[in-house]
Amino acid sequence: MNRTKTLEKRLRLLYILLDFLSGAAAYTALHIVRKRIIEPTRFGIELPFEFNQKFWLAIFITAMIYVLISGLGGTYRDLTRKSRLKQTFNTLSSALVTALILFFLIFLDDYIKSYNQYYVTLGTYTLSLFVFSAVFRFVLASYVRKQLDAKKLSFKSILVGSGKEAGDLLQSFQHERTKGYEFIGYMKINGDTVDSRIDQIPYLGSINQIRDVANDNQIEDIIIALSTGNSEAIAKIVSDLEDLQLRIHVLPNLFSILSGHVKMESFGRSMIEVKRDLVPPHVVFIKRVFDILISIASLLLLSPVILMGAIGVKTTSKGPIFFKQNRLGKNGKSFKIIKLRSMVMDAEKLGPQLSSEEDPRITPWGRTMRKYRIDELPQFYNVLMGDMAIVGPRPERKFYFEQIIAEAPQYKFLLRVKPGITSWGMVKYGYAENVEEMLERARFDLIYTENITLLSDIKILFYTLVTVLQGRGK
Repeated sequence: MNRTKTLEKRLRLLYILLDFLSGAAAYTALHIVRKRIIEPTRFGIELPFEFNQKFWLAIFITAMIYVLISGLGGTYRDLTRKSRLKQTFNTLSSALVTALILFFLIFLDDYIKSYNQYYVTLGTYTLSLFVFSAVFRFVLASYVRKQLDAKKLSFKSILVGSGKEAGDLLQSFQHERTKGYEFIGYMKINGDTVDSRIDQIPYLGSINQIRDVANDNQIEDIIIALSTGNSEAIAKIVSDLEDLQLRIHVLPNLFSILSGHVKMESFGRSMIEVKRDLVPPHVVFIKRVFDILISIASLLLLSPVILMGAIGVKTTSKGPIFFKQNRLGKNGKSFKIIKLRSMVMDAEKLGPQLSSEEDPRITPWGRTMRKYRIDELPQFYNVLMGDMAIVGPRPERKFYFEQIIAEAPQYKFLLRVKPGITSWGMVKYGYAENVEEMLERARFDLIYTENITLLSDIKILFYTLVTVLQGRGK
């Protein structure tokens, strides 16, 4: 494990421990205010401090809630990369959200003489939590900044590009406050000229070799500074490095700036970072809870429909009731998808085949189930097991997925999220009968992966329900 990863791990443990202590200190401050101000005003007498079992339990629960909220907000990620200003905003938002949650759980039941006392308790807790946590985090973030300035902490990087843009970028990094990039060399497109300023770092080869070079040198960052008009080369680089755990930054063009993709995170040269995680941690958590609740409710409420479908399969054709098949899940991990069998036995004895609307392998009852997507209902079990989501790109077989990425490598990005029972591609396009149609459907699913929200999931579920009720499946 290199120094960066070791430091990241230690910082994470320190942040969690100090946030827990901050949460405990904030609740203690609240407890003092309640016993010295709120309750004497209410009861007319001073009450003694009681550091009993209830007090310690309250400290533990409230501190854990703060740590959980901070974790869901992404506070404990990329701790060697975050600026002190960004940490301050993260701290403020986490403190406010925690205080609001605890207001309804604890503060609302306080004995008060006037509503102004709510402001005292809520204000005391929020301010104490923010101050304690902000101080701890500022000290740790300053330590990281000091390590970067002293060049004791750095991120092994490759500069992609050799022209004026790359020269300007390299020069700016040398004159501005360090971002921690340690350039081991540069790579370029074959035939491109080399700016004189680039010669101060080693030449590592053409961009066709970038994956091997990145692996061999344990690279952490790829900085792409190619001239306008090299979008296909950039897409290829991003696709080649998709499954490697490194950061990819792209020097933005004018369109990227005008379209709002570039954020003013610093006063230096701004770059677009290719997103590794499409969904923020708190959205992942909410989406997972949503998936579990919907799946449990669906399996309970639709159990008569599933039973009817199972009886229909058993009585109308020979073979098992359920059909199981290997599909690709998140990060390419294989899992077995479960459906009610809608085809005859040994439907693929001649090898993988996509079904069509008039496919003779589909049984009469199977055709009815597909029309109303009854055959898909057992997949709620896959959702409960964590292999799938309610909404996400439809899971493909490896045989067909390899054909898809051979035609369009960017569709590898679909494996960055869990596959779903339904998808934007299913809503807008429907079932695919060949690889060309799979590519067309995948285009809609790719749009979804870049715009994942709980609201978009609900929207897709609504359209899917309309499709099912109208019997427009096949």
